[in-house]
Amino acid sequence: MHNGAVRWLKIYGRLLIMEERANKNGENKKEKNRADNGMPNGEEGGIQMTQRGLYVRDEPVELKARQQELHRLGITRHPRGDLEQTGDTLASTRYKNLVLQRAKQWGKVIRFSGSLLLVIFLVVWAIVALLWYRSRVTVTEEQVNVRIEAPQEFTAGEEIIYKIIYQNDSRVDWQNVELVVTPPRGFIYRGSNQAVEVSGKNVVWRQGDLVSGQTGELHVRGQLIGEQNETATVKTDIIVTPINFPSGRFVKSAATATIITALPLEVALDIPKDAATGERVRASMHVRNLSKNVLGDIYLKLKLAENVELDPEDVDFTAGYFAVPGEWRITTLNPLESREFDFVFYVTGQPGETKVVDVEAGIRQNGDEFTQRKLTHVVTVSASEVLVEQRYNGKDGPIVITAGQTIDGEVKYSNVGTVGLKGVIVKVRFEGIAFDPSSLRLTGGAYSSTDQTITWSAATVPELAVLQPNQEGIIKYSFTVLPTPRYLATGIGVKNNVIVSVATVDSPDIPTPVGGEKKVVSSRSVLSLRTDLSLGVDAFYDDGRLGIKSAGPTPPQVGQTTTYTVRFRVGSSLNDVSDMRLVAVLPDGVSYTGESFKTSGEMTFSDRTGELMWSLPLVEGGVGRTKPPQELHIQVSVTPGEDLRGAVIAFLNRVTLDATDQFVDESITETTKDFPTTETAVVGRGTVE
Repeated sequence: MHNGAVRWLKIYGRLLIMEERANKNGENKKEKNRADNGMPNGEEGGIQMTQRGLYVRDEPVELKARQQELHRLGITRHPRGDLEQTGDTLASTRYKNLVLQRAKQWGKVIRFSGSLLLVIFLVVWAIVALLWYRSRVTVTEEQVNVRIEAPQEFTAGEEIIYKIIYQNDSRVDWQNVELVVTPPRGFIYRGSNQAVEVSGKNVVWRQGDLVSGQTGELHVRGQLIGEQNETATVKTDIIVTPINFPSGRFVKSAATATIITALPLEVALDIPKDAATGERVRASMHVRNLSKNVLGDIYLKLKLAENVELDPEDVDFTAGYFAVPGEWRITTLNPLESREFDFVFYVTGQPGETKVVDVEAGIRQNGDEFTQRKLTHVVTVSASEVLVEQRYNGKDGPIVITAGQTIDGEVKYSNVGTVGLKGVIVKVRFEGIAFDPSSLRLTGGAYSSTDQTITWSAATVPELAVLQPNQEGIIKYSFTVLPTPRYLATGIGVKNNVIVSVATVDSPDIPTPVGGEKKVVSSRSVLSLRTDLSLGVDAFYDDGRLGIKSAGPTPPQVGQTTTYTVRFRVGSSLNDVSDMRLVAVLPDGVSYTGESFKTSGEMTFSDRTGELMWSLPLVEGGVGRTKPPQELHIQVSVTPGEDLRGAVIAFLNRVTLDATDQFVDESITETTKDFPTTETAVVGRGTVE
């Protein structure tokens, strides 16, 4: 590089010498021209000035630029004869130093560039070596392979096999390899090709070691339940630990989906298309298992429109129906097995109205519900030749009754047709153990204990011989609800009792539809039996068996303190009750000592008001009648003054008990004014002395 710079400077120097020579020759020619023209030196006319200007303008621009650059650098030329002759030596020492300085700078640049290239090469080589080493001793996500094979479409209720394929594509052996399979909802595990563990909803396979390049398979077999067009997704996680990194755990997941395209349950309905208002309608539902496997936990729900009322007590109603939530349950249904369920309902409405009956069939698995079939049937209210209505205690529709209550009933019948009806028969059939037939009071008619039915005909009610168009009549009767002590202690009738009455009107003149059955007009009423609350309060001088021991003189003495125990007993005769609350108020002069005992619930007391509150969230039906009552014991103290000498002291001045009957959803309140006193606590020793 140094030699090249010197050669360039030599060439540049020659150019400067040539320029100087050209300038000198030009000056000589000018002098000669002035001498030839007779012009003195130093005097120039207009022509000479013009020539000089032209000469200056004719100088090359590049030449001027080089001269200016040399002057800026401080380089001057010293014309010498030998220099002009040879043209290969620079006269300026400073010019030589500049050339050498530039050459050194270029040398540094070249050396730095070479060093930088060497460093870059070493870094790249180190990275490549590191990547190669890591590929030999580490595990990446791409090297952990797992996938699931499953059918894309499936029929619910059949068995499905999930095939999980896994492989070690790394150069490192694995240990503690584990596969966790999470099946879709509705999956019931049936088996596997490995000794797996079932943990909750997951299936776990502990493979152990898996060497580099090794492949394995896990098959999980089970029954899959789902809804129509549901996407059932299965997921698996593979967990591995590289043998050269014992503390590390690597997880990779895979998933696949199967679409439910067919269902195993077949459901058919057989329900009349129309019914007269108040008519008893009998319907049936057929269920069949179309799959090759046993189906379990099947439910059949009935959802009825307003003014369509089921009659589960009807003799034709298939047993096993749960009123809440309104369904039958089938524990198991074998392959191709069929079951039939009959139900009875009554329709109320105006002719032409439509009532909807919805049926839903499904399967429950692990707490989830899978709807298999939904069917809807519409019943049209048809016109009738005769109407019948029931009223109890002046009310129609469902009513609430109590044990031992007297019920006044009436049946109203009317001919709304255009022709007279002969030989009319009116019947009322009763269901439920709360009905006491021995208490019946009839106006004509007769009661049959065989079918619990009262029948009226023209024999005892002459108006029924012929019922003319627009003619109506009323038949009255009464009975008493079974009193509380006569209900059973166990089994049916312990709680949630109802009386169901169905009134019908029939006549041979009522037309029968062509191809159908004769319609018997009826009216159904439900009388729900409400519970009674039991409340008892007493007091005694305690002997300490419950941890509360009384002290002080009996009879009580003026100026001396005597303690007693007041006991509250509560219960519900027939139905479960919620939010039971007892409130008792202690009068002035009676103090609560803070000692208490209770069988359940929470108790609070206010010293300022003397009010005690005992709360019980739930009390079962029969508590206090067939089961021991709930009890609260509190200790009170009295210190009589002179004004009470010769008197008997009452421990309470107000007691109320209220709760909500869960069966009829009504609030109930019970009170008592039979307050315990010092005399009832210790008979004959209660008067203050």
